[in-house]
Amino acid sequence: MAKIDADVARGERKARFVLEQEGFSHLADVNIEDFAYLRGALVRKFPLKGCEGRISRRGNRAIISVSTSIDYAPKRRFVIAHELGHLELHDQANQAELAFCDDTVINELYDQGTEKEANAFATELLMPSEVWAKLVDVKTPSLDVAFSLAQQFKVSYTAAAIRFAMLAPERCCVVFAQNGKIKWAASGSDFGHWIERGSSLHPATLASDYFLKGHVPPRQAEEVAAKAWLSSPRARTGELWEHCRVLSSIHATLSLLWIPDGAEF
Repeated sequence: MAKIDADVARGERKARFVLEQEGFSHLADVNIEDFAYLRGALVRKFPLKGCEGRISRRGNRAIISVSTSIDYAPKRRFVIAHELGHLELHDQANQAELAFCDDTVINELYDQGTEKEANAFATELLMPSEVWAKLVDVKTPSLDVAFSLAQQFKVSYTAAAIRFAMLAPERCCVVFAQNGKIKWAASGSDFGHWIERGSSLHPATLASDYFLKGHVPPRQAEEVAAKAWLSSPRARTGELWEHCRVLSSIHATLSLLWIPDGAEF
């Protein structure tokens, strides 16, 4: 099969169409397996090897297999939505081409071809932009809001934080760090800065406090020097806000950054 360039907008449009067709504004209170069945897919648990999800299809009917190794309910929900995205989007591909999806592709940050389209579909299906844009328009950006939305919509904390950063009216970015190094960052289109993956955390960041001191300030956000996070010459002066939460089970941190109104960087 020839390489297909990812069309995120196509995946999102299809998810909105599917929700509207079934009469839902969101699926916060809907069993994803029941929803998949409405769309022609029977979901089953199966001891898969080397992958997290698999779709076996014939025409517009399918069986979605989800690995029995997945015991985190939000992850399982996203895997099902991802495979459903393949069913809805990729009817031009045969079974062999769509068969196996592993953790490297069922990921909110994956950016290749049909897998990114399926991820875009799953994200929009589980966290509809029209609904979330209103919910993330809060007085003060906060990971607490993302955590609350994660519980409400039955998605992972990380997925909710990314969605918050993408849709908030402020210039936001969420950064995941592990063992003192930045693993990835995801930002809204107007954030205006690139955060270097693989770089060590600056000691002036709240996130670095966890790795250097074993804790971060509880609950509240703080202003930090913009240059601690941003390498752009425009950010040599000024401050931005950081709200940091510790993910102690994986020795990691999640930081929500936002640039205040009127900042000249």
